[in-house]
Amino acid sequence: MFTSDKKKVKELLVATRFGVSASEMPVIIGVKQEKALAIIQALVREGEDIHTLGKGCNPEELVLYSIGEIDDTISM
Repeated sequence: MFTSDKKKVKELLVATRFGVSASEMPVIIGVKQEKALAIIQALVREGEDIHTLGKGCNPEELVLYSIGEIDDTISM
């Protein structure tokens, strides 16, 4: 069955609790970085609860994105 790139990106953003960058998406789900960033921006405009980690101090393609809270704690 054909799955749209938008659906792939959204499902990945829901599934990750640590966030995922657009630069990782080509390897993980086969969606090009530029397209992933455009899809993330569209999801934000549509009102999705997109959380970020590293925004403002990293290039856009390296920011971590997630739908829902990002777990940024490290347990040892």
